[in-house]
Amino acid sequence: MTKEEAIILLQRYREGLCSEEEKQAVERWYASLEAKGTWTWTDEEKILFGEEVFERISAEAAEYRGNTVIRMPKRIASWKVAAAVLLLGTTTFMWILLSGGNKKKQPMERIAVVQDTNDALPGRSGAILTLSNGQKILLDTTADGMIPVQGGPAILNSNGTLTYDDRNGAGIVAYNSIVTPKGRQYRLVLSDGTKVWLNAASSLYYPVYFTRGTRKVEVSGEAYFEVAEKKDMQGKKVPFVVKVNHGSGSPAEVQVLGTHFNINAYDDEPDTKVTLLEGRVSVSTAAVEPVMIFPGQQASVDNKIEINKEVDLDLVMAWKNGTFNFKNADVKAVMRQAERWYDIRVEYPQGIPRDTLNGGISRDVKLSEFLDIIRYSDIRATIQNGVVEIKPATAGKQ
Repeated sequence: MTKEEAIILLQRYREGLCSEEEKQAVERWYASLEAKGTWTWTDEEKILFGEEVFERISAEAAEYRGNTVIRMPKRIASWKVAAAVLLLGTTTFMWILLSGGNKKKQPMERIAVVQDTNDALPGRSGAILTLSNGQKILLDTTADGMIPVQGGPAILNSNGTLTYDDRNGAGIVAYNSIVTPKGRQYRLVLSDGTKVWLNAASSLYYPVYFTRGTRKVEVSGEAYFEVAEKKDMQGKKVPFVVKVNHGSGSPAEVQVLGTHFNINAYDDEPDTKVTLLEGRVSVSTAAVEPVMIFPGQQASVDNKIEINKEVDLDLVMAWKNGTFNFKNADVKAVMRQAERWYDIRVEYPQGIPRDTLNGGISRDVKLSEFLDIIRYSDIRATIQNGVVEIKPATAGKQ
C-alpha cells in the first residue's frame, strides 16, 4: 500500500468510518512498512497525523523484533488514534484502538496477517480519485455504487470502473484526477463516453464535464484510450487532445477524433510511445510539427518523432489484456514492468545482464512465478523483503 492510500485510510479512522476491509488494508500497509523499512513521512504529514504516533511506529518498527510489543503512547495527537504493532516471527499483528471525545474507548481488535517477505502478490484493481474540491477517495475499498459529489456530476464506481454521467454536470468547469499507484490499475468512462484504462503507476487529469470545443485531458504513465466520437452543433467532429507528460522531455500532444490508441510515457522509459490500433491520430511537441500515424504504427517521441510502421500490437497491449508478453526484451525493460506491477525494487549488484528475454505469463501470478521468465535464461533472480536482485547465473558474466 502506498503512502497516499494509507493517509486516506487513516483519515477514515479519524472519522470512525472504517469498514472491516479498510481496517485490514491499514494492517497490511503497516506490515509492509515494518518489513521493508523504506517508508517515511513528510513534515506536513507528521503534523497532520500526530508526530507521537508515527515517530514511534516508524522508529521502533525497524528496531524491535521477536516477541516485542511497541507500546501505545499515553497521550495521542489531536485525532486520538493509538496504534501498536506486535511482531511475532514472520506473522505481523496490528492492534487498533480508537477513541474520540468523551466516548468510551472501544475494545482492542487484533488482526493477524502472515507477511511473506520472499514473494509479492500481483497488482489489482485500485486507484486514488481526487475530486475538484481536493477530497481524496480510495477506490480500492470504496463500495460499488454512486459516489456522492454535491453539485457535481453523478459518478458510478462499479467493478473496477469509474463512470461519469454528464446529465447532472452540464456546464460545470471542474477537474478530477485519478492516480494508480504501483500495483494498481483502473478503468474510467469519461462524461463523453470515452473509455480509459490506466496501467500501474499512472495518472489522468480530466474535466468532469466536457464543455464546448476541444476535449482535453492529461496523462502520465501508461493508458489505453477508446475515444468516443462527438459532434458540435454544426455537425463537425470535436477533437480529443491528450497532453502526455514525460519526465525526460517536453510534453507531447496526441490529437484524435474517434480512435483507439495506447500511450506509454513512464518517466523511467527512454521515450514516449504512442501506438495506434484504430482510426488516425496526430502526434506533436512544442518543437516538432504534427505527424500523422495510422493503425498498426507507433510514434516514438523524444527530441524528435520517429514512426515505426511494424509494431507487434500483442506486445503493446499485453498489459491491458492481463498478460506480460516479451520478445527480445532487455532485462531492465522487463524488470521495470515488474517494479510497477509488484511494487518492488530491483537491484543489479553485478551490473545489468545483457541477455534478452522472450515469453509470456499472466499478470495474475505471484512475483516468484513471474521470475520464472528470468530463470529460464542465464540469469539468477532472488527476492528478499521487496527487493529483487538480478545477477548473471555464471560468476563474472555480464
